[in-house]
Amino acid sequence: MAASTVRLEAVRATAFDGQLARLGSGKLTRAAAAIYLETERGFDAALCQLSLAGVRVTPCTGVPVVAKELRPSIAFDLTPLTDAFGAIDVIELRPISLGEASAVLMRHRLPWLRPSRAARNLCRRLLRDEDAILAWRRIVWCSVASLRGLRARVRLRPVVFDHGAASRQPFRWTHASDGAIERWAFI
Repeated sequence: MAASTVRLEAVRATAFDGQLARLGSGKLTRAAAAIYLETERGFDAALCQLSLAGVRVTPCTGVPVVAKELRPSIAFDLTPLTDAFGAIDVIELRPISLGEASAVLMRHRLPWLRPSRAARNLCRRLLRDEDAILAWRRIVWCSVASLRGLRARVRLRPVVFDHGAASRQPFRWTHASDGAIERWAFI
């Protein structure tokens, strides 16, 4: 399938994270009060999955280009930014397989202790397809002046010398039932 870029608009977003997990890997970009999704699955798959989440999907030619004066910063959480900063916010997504998720959840932290009850319940919800886990990596592109204001609101680490550090940052996990990506995108 050909990769496609779509623009997302929330009609009545519900269970957006769960539908993103079913869609697979992709890249969400938030810029100038618009949200874009780049996915390898194609327009039809994005339309089918995201319309179930109450999101209007329209095809577009591409995402906004990052200007030269913007600098990358690595974000450590999914706190949404306001549009006043003029930042381009990018989240890379990849689905976590059931085997990988259950192995991490059921791993013994100490040899004589069993996994916690919360970990067993979460693994059970994953096996019953009641929840999903998404891996994410977030990069915020903003000017140096707005970065100073953003660091007070969001945990950001500016990338100064090693410009490849943003792509080598490890993926963090979020549960689809938490709705963290939905809050980031539509609030």
